Amino acid sequence: MNSIQMVGWPVVTVSFNRPASDDDARQWLVDLSGLLAREQPFSLIIQAKPNSEFSPEARRELGLWFKENRITLGAFCRGIARVVLSEEEGDRVVSDNMKKAMPFPMVSCLDFDQARDWAIERCHQTIA
Repeated sequence: MNSIQMVGWPVVTVSFNRPASDDDARQWLVDLSGLLAREQPFSLIIQAKPNSEFSPEARRELGLWFKENRITLGAFCRGIARVVLSEEEGDRVVSDNMKKAMPFPMVSCLDFDQARDWAIERCHQTIA
């Protein structure tokens, strides 16, 4: 099993299964770029197992990618729903700073069904 798996369209589920290598993180950025290249609306559901983190180098590369792709992300990504184990985790991974940094809405959800319903609804909304 890959450390990062992406399945589905236009509601894309991203699963972080274990700590990602720098190569895994780079491949995820290639996969995200592929979503943007479709030039169609989509939303993401992110599930992360405990300790499925990125190295400092990978976090730097991810930050640069999100900064460079901010406008395109804002045009096509309708939002991210993070599946979390607790409200405290939700406050940490979908912080006010994270919400301000992203060009789309973000929410934390305590179960997958809630995240899926939100992502489906967001995916079908148009941007004014």
